[in-house]
Amino acid sequence: MDKEKQKDFTMRITQANRTELLVVTYDILIEEIKEADENYKAGNIDEYRRSLKSAQRFIAELMATLDFNYPISAELLRLYEYVQRVLIKSDVSGTPYELDSAQRVIEGLRKAYVKVAETDDSPALMENTQSVFAGLTYGKGSLNETDLDPNAANRGFLA
Repeated sequence: MDKEKQKDFTMRITQANRTELLVVTYDILIEEIKEADENYKAGNIDEYRRSLKSAQRFIAELMATLDFNYPISAELLRLYEYVQRVLIKSDVSGTPYELDSAQRVIEGLRKAYVKVAETDDSPALMENTQSVFAGLTYGKGSLNETDLDPNAANRGFLA
């Protein structure tokens, strides 16, 4: 994943509540699967495997955070296990074994959680972070991000 995408995901994570954080996790997972496919097509097997291993870590995190007090968690676990198996088979075989199918599963779950996130008005999980506002300024089509207080020395987690 390039630095610009990492920066975008980092910014989204700092501003996200629980549901939005799940959507970001799905977005990162989808991005890693796409990058794996692109790297395979480009013949870069080392980067292909690196992307698959990263995707496996994100699926493992999704599996670890399931709350089994809710019946839907068992169904989600089965879907996550399927995606994990596909990622492992693709890594071991060195070919994209059903990666498109795994990606469709994750994209379907993402769509569902985007709808849930629209109704979730809980506050952001991270406190004491800079607020980020985006707007079109200084030229047609250029998007500039501006933070609320660039001189804030007290941002991020407080120890």
